[in-house]
Amino acid sequence: MKNIILTFILVAVFFGAQAQEKSYNVTCIAFYNLENLFDTINDPNINDEEFLPEGSNRWTGDKYLEKLGHMADVITQIGDEHIKGGPVCIGVSEVENISALTDLANQPKMKASGYVPILIEGPDRRGVDVGFLYRKDLFTLVNATSHRLVVADQPNFRTRDQLLVKGIILGDTVHFIVNHWPSRSGGEKRSAPMRAATAQLARTTVDSIMAVNPNAKIFIMGDLNDNPTNASVYKVLKAARDKETAINITGLYNPMYNMFKVQGIGSNAYRDSWSLFDQIIVSKGLLGDDKSTLKLYKTLIFNRNFLKQTEGAFAGYPFRTYVGGQYQGGYSDHFPAYMFLIKEK
Repeated sequence: MKNIILTFILVAVFFGAQAQEKSYNVTCIAFYNLENLFDTINDPNINDEEFLPEGSNRWTGDKYLEKLGHMADVITQIGDEHIKGGPVCIGVSEVENISALTDLANQPKMKASGYVPILIEGPDRRGVDVGFLYRKDLFTLVNATSHRLVVADQPNFRTRDQLLVKGIILGDTVHFIVNHWPSRSGGEKRSAPMRAATAQLARTTVDSIMAVNPNAKIFIMGDLNDNPTNASVYKVLKAARDKETAINITGLYNPMYNMFKVQGIGSNAYRDSWSLFDQIIVSKGLLGDDKSTLKLYKTLIFNRNFLKQTEGAFAGYPFRTYVGGQYQGGYSDHFPAYMFLIKEK
């Protein structure tokens, strides 16, 4: 295995007890909104006209290749504090199709890490979907399915499907639910019911997995277009802000609640206000002191300086591909979220 080994020294609190050394495997998972990863080929079934060579963004092959290279640069650096070559697996959003995700996986840096892409086409009118990339030497795929939101009283409503990926990491079965919830277009309050409905879909999937195994290891990740403190996340999905509530009541813990509420950390910015829309939420099976199975260790935002705008009114914001219709040659309007997991060796 290519996983790096972390070693912790655990000192017993009782007088006279000897210090005990334990070693752990450490692994990394992540989520990244790639911001409009479109190819240059016209698809008549979706609204991709902006991202064509003759479209308003003049989306050429050179720009596409630069975008792919940038995304590969970011992904393969995430988690390099403890694991090299990129996360064991990463959920992504705003990808046009499996062809674009395959092009990303075939970038030299990604290919060197052995990334394999998964994407199931959904009904989004712009044609952007969620996807998943995994390192084939560190993650064993079991299956992948797509889950669609249907709103009975709004038959014309469309949003991204949720991708459920089941696999094995370090001998443990894990489940990933990759999300990109409806945007705040039209206003936060007006659009909130659709995000609540999407949160309920994710919760239903969680409950169905837990009905089979109450201690299942589940990750809900994505661009939720809501903060950890919003009702869709905190009340509908029931992602608790503390571990005790998660273990005893809700079954889900959001380590990013306090990151946002207390520390003021964000992953995307708009009008001088930071939001933490990009989240990774875990089930209670990833909590607790028994580290003979995979457990949550640490959650972070990947916001290194090269991903930030360095000057002007948007200094410090994510360095984007386009701003105001002008090509910047940046990365994305979101910073990735990532998480380290540990398991006793």
